[in-house]
Order: sequence, then structure tokens, then C-alpha cells
Amino acid sequence: MCGIAGLYEREGRIDLARLGHMGQLLRHRGPHDEGVVLIEPGSGHSLALGGADTPLENYHSPVAYAPGRRHGTPAGDYSVALGHRRLSIVDLTPSGHQPMCDVQARLWLVFNGEIYNWVELKAELQAAGETFESKCDSEVIIAAYRLWGEDCLARMNGMFAFAIWDQMRQVLFCARDRFGVKPFFYQWDGRTFAFASEPKALVLTQPNRIVPRLAAIRDLVALDWVDHECATFFVGLEQLPPGHALTVGRHGLTVRRWWTLDPHRRARGGPAEWDRTFEELFTDAVRIRLRADVEVGSCLSGGLDSSAVVTTASRLAERPLHTFTCAYEEGRPWDEREFVAATVAASGARSHVTVPDGADFWSVFDRLAYQQDEPTAGPGVFSQWKVMELAGNQALRVLLDGQGGDETLAGYERYLPLRLRDLLAHGHVAGFARLWGDVAARLGPSHALALVIEPWLPRGLFEPLRRAYGQGKDRVLAPALRHLPGHAPPRPPREFHSAVLRQQAFDLLQRLLPSLLRYEDRNSMAFSIETRLPFLDYRLVELVFSLPDDQRISGATTKAILRRTLKDRIPPSVLARTDKMGFETPSDIWLRGRHAREMRRRLLAPGPLHDWLDPHAMERALDEYQAGRPIGLQVWRWLALEAWSRRFLAGDQRVTERPPRIYQHPGAHMSYVEVQAEEERARRSASG
Repeated sequence: MCGIAGLYEREGRIDLARLGHMGQLLRHRGPHDEGVVLIEPGSGHSLALGGADTPLENYHSPVAYAPGRRHGTPAGDYSVALGHRRLSIVDLTPSGHQPMCDVQARLWLVFNGEIYNWVELKAELQAAGETFESKCDSEVIIAAYRLWGEDCLARMNGMFAFAIWDQMRQVLFCARDRFGVKPFFYQWDGRTFAFASEPKALVLTQPNRIVPRLAAIRDLVALDWVDHECATFFVGLEQLPPGHALTVGRHGLTVRRWWTLDPHRRARGGPAEWDRTFEELFTDAVRIRLRADVEVGSCLSGGLDSSAVVTTASRLAERPLHTFTCAYEEGRPWDEREFVAATVAASGARSHVTVPDGADFWSVFDRLAYQQDEPTAGPGVFSQWKVMELAGNQALRVLLDGQGGDETLAGYERYLPLRLRDLLAHGHVAGFARLWGDVAARLGPSHALALVIEPWLPRGLFEPLRRAYGQGKDRVLAPALRHLPGHAPPRPPREFHSAVLRQQAFDLLQRLLPSLLRYEDRNSMAFSIETRLPFLDYRLVELVFSLPDDQRISGATTKAILRRTLKDRIPPSVLARTDKMGFETPSDIWLRGRHAREMRRRLLAPGPLHDWLDPHAMERALDEYQAGRPIGLQVWRWLALEAWSRRFLAGDQRVTERPPRIYQHPGAHMSYVEVQAEEERARRSASG
């Protein structure tokens, strides 16, 4: 796990000072080592440099492929530069130093993440004649690319974002993992290409003043959506979509999809075989994520997913697992210690618990605004921050986590009305009748019914219901956002055979998981911690999405196949849970109490926020909020937007210039299936 950055100039020399600043801004992602390589594409000459955090032994390492030095400005027409900050986890020796290249210095790599099956890939590559100097996955990526080219991506099981300078092809090849666990942001104006692991490394070093993207602000306030498209909150800054690769060179920039979730895939066999395969794949997903040369711990919320991870890992680990939990004295639903205790007892783990009281709420909130780079949509990030802080204080570098289990296994309650809809659509009236009572009891009869019959209602009739449950989120928008030309919000893909699967795919690849992965990446890396997510092993995801819906939702029981196959590991009290909670935080109690005055000061004081939100409407809403109106999530988003604007916009002293022209992937505002269809049409058109 690391931080990566780079610059490419089609004409002229790279800005070495900017690259150095980018590296400094990413230091928290890799405090153990740093490196830079400068490349002249014409001659192929390269110069590797160190820095203040480069261990001295790295300069004498057998894999220090070019002379390094600490100071001085190198001469030469370098138009490619790659930078790396290392968090040492696999192969702690200088052999893991980056940027890394092959023996001929024709391929240079900077890599963030982990290739979990690197041991198996290395053996396959050695059988094909490849040789290795190190014991890390970075060198395996280089060898795999050299042997298989861009097709190497399909062989990798991991979380990754990397860039390879290919001297033979004269291109910079960049790729991101299937689900976007690891970030990759870039800027491209047709002349200069810049990339980094975090937005701050780009927008705080760019020559132009930061310009906010109003459509992103509108989507946050009116729709509660973040991270649902390639575009970001910063004009001119894009992120490479999950499962995509990018190539930039003298002929420009192209982006292509290299992986997609196949909506037509069906699992072979029957329930007994599916159960066996699921158990084997989940266990193996945890096993390969325990591969590290440092100790591996785990987050533990007390829910089904994290308990499954902890109890499975404890069976495989060589020593007791350290677990990290956030709890609150305010009680349920913010305190799950009774379930945590059951899992700790079942696994023999060593439990660490933090119990925040909210005294440091605003200091953490402002740190979140900086570390997250973009506004957040809910207070769960506070609890997650506290978990990472706790693990960081124990000097843990790697944590397992249960992220992704709800999206892959249909763990959210909102999937239940969709299951009802599918039963009704296929004429299973008896099944609908059996399930209706449980769903109506959980969600309320009117809400459940509205969700079930939505597709068959005229849109004009359903919109009032949507607004009623949305609590009038757009009423605080200022004219600049209210009248902003926009696009229709993305909708679930149609290709999947059921409403449940369509929503799951949408949540997994666009609606929910991308933001959750962003929160986890920034929170963990703020404390130099790598998190690993077994539920997002692509083999497991592809299996689960190929199964019939009743394997995920059986009656009103969610995550059915997980509960069934791992029942001998997970404590009965956890296994029986039907309540779904994330990283809950009692922010409403704090903001209505001791932090109310500071909340109002931040939101109502003059500032950039009032360019987008009406202060009078906000003031009325805050009065209602303090009187008990349940709009805590909206208040959080306003506060997050205010803190972001103050950190990234208000203090920017650079001269305002026209934002650079950017390349925008055709799927920036489309669902992933629509992107796939668009790309297929383009290929057919190109082939005649």
C-alpha cells in the first residue's frame, strides 16, 4: 500500500518541483520510503532519485537500477517522471523500493495496493522463464506486463492502481482494480498528464486556481450522491473508473474497460455445490489477504460481515488476531459491544475498543475534510476514523475489513421490497404474500408498497412520494445550483434478470460502494494503514452474482448463503441479527447539544457555502433540526461542504484562469452497463 504520482509532457520538460510537492502531500500514504525516476523517452535514459525518507541502504541495493542522489536538480529533457511513497508491508527490504524497473530499464512501475495472488503468478511466470530479484508483488506486475501485455490485468486478484512507463511503446499505461478499491486521479489538458493517489496532490499543486464543480455539489445536497461518476468536486480532475485502464502518449489519451460484471452469467450445479464453493472462496479470500511481512489485524463492528472475516482469519492466522472497534456510551444503535464480545470469544481475538465522547468532534471533522479531499455524505466516517486511529496507535499496518458484504450479498433492507417486486412480476403470488408481512413490518406498509409498485406508477404520481421521503432536500439550494443545467441521475442497469440484482449491481459499482471505498482508503491511509476486503475478492463477487436471488435473500433473511455456510464459525447471537447498521455515530445528539452553537456558526457565517446554499433556508432547517426533525444526514452534508470549501477554496491564492480542457470518459454520467454498450458500439463502428 503506497502513494503514487506522476507527470507526462507531450512537449517540453516536466515540472520537477511540482512532482516533489505531490510526493510531500502523499507522505502519510507511505512514510517508510520515497523514490522518483525521471525518464527521457527519446533516448531511454532514466535517472532514479531518492529523498529525505529514502533509507540509505536503498542506494546500494541490487535493485537500485540507476544511481540515486538526495539533492540537486538533474539536467536533461525529462518529459516523464514517476514518484512513489512506500508503506512497507510485503518484502520489507530495499528490494521493494519503487519506482521499480526491469533489468533493461524499459519498463518503470509505480504501484499502490496488493496483488494477493502474486505468489501463484510468480510461480507461473518463473515457469515461463522470468527471473526475480525481490520477494514482492511489484516485480511480479512488471514481469506479468512484459509477458502478457495489458492482458495481465485479468490474471491479477487484488486491489491496485498503478502506472507503467513502457519505453518500447512510448506510452504510460495506467490501470485500476475491478472495484476501484485503490484510487487513481488524473488531469489531462491535451499536453500535460498528471496523476496521483489523492486529489489534494493534484489540485493543491496545479498552476490554476481551484474551481469547484457545481454539478457535484448539487448532487451531494439534492440527491445525497458522491463518487458516483468519473468527475469529481474539482473542475479538471477526473478519476479512472474501476475496472478500467488508461494509456497516454504522443497520440493522446484513451480509456478502456478491462473488466465488467457479466449480467448473463449463471452458476452451474445446485445449492450444495454453491454452498461448498462459496465457503471455499471466502476462506481463500481471507487466506491470501493475510499474506504480509507485518502483523495483520481486523476491524470488528459486531455485524455479520466483520464477524465472518474475524472468525475465518482467526482460524488461519498463526497468532491471535488484534481487532479494533468503535463504541459509544449513548447505547444502541451506536453500541454493539455485546456482539463484538461474542465474536472475540468465538475467535480468541485480542479486542481493542475506543469509546469517543465527541469532545474532539470538530478537530476530527476538519481533519476529515482535508484527508477525504471531497465532501462526505454521512457521519459514519467519524467512527471509522476513530477505529483507524486506534489501530494506528497500536502500530498496526494492515487491517482486514468486511466492506462490500452488504452490496454483494444483498444485506440492505431496501432489497426486500425489490424481492417482493420480482416475486410479483413473475407471478409468485404465494411467495409475495408470505414475505409481505415481514417487509411491511420493517419498512412500514405505505413505504414498502410504494417501492414495490414504483415501476408501474406514472412518474408524476410517484414523485410526491419520493419528495416526501426525501424530506425536501433541494429546498436549501441557492439559484446557482437550483437552475444548474444537469443530466438525469444514473439508474440501475436493465440487463440483470431481476430488480434485486439490478440494484445490487448499481450499488456495488456506482451508487454506494465507491463512496464507502473512498472513505475507507482516506481514513486508513491517514494513519498509514492498509485495509484489505475479502468480500470484494472478484471470484466471490462473480459467484454470488451468478446465483439465484433466493441464495442471497431467503424469505426475509438477507445474506442467506453466508449465514448458511459459515454458521459453524459465527456466534449464534451475531448470526441471528437482522438489524443492519454501518459505522453509526451519535452526531445528532452532539450537534443538537454541546456542538449546536459551533454548527450554526459554521453554516450561517458568510463564506463560499452561501454561493450554493440559501442561508435563510438553512437557518429555518436548523431550527427544525434542533427541535427534532430527522434531517441529520443533510446537516452533516452541509457541514462537510462548508469544511471542504474552507480548506480547498477559501484559502487558494492562485490567479484565476480558465480551467484546462479535460478528457472525459464517455461513461462519466452513465451506468456501467450503459458504458459497456457504448464501448461496444464504438468498436463495431471502428471495425466497419
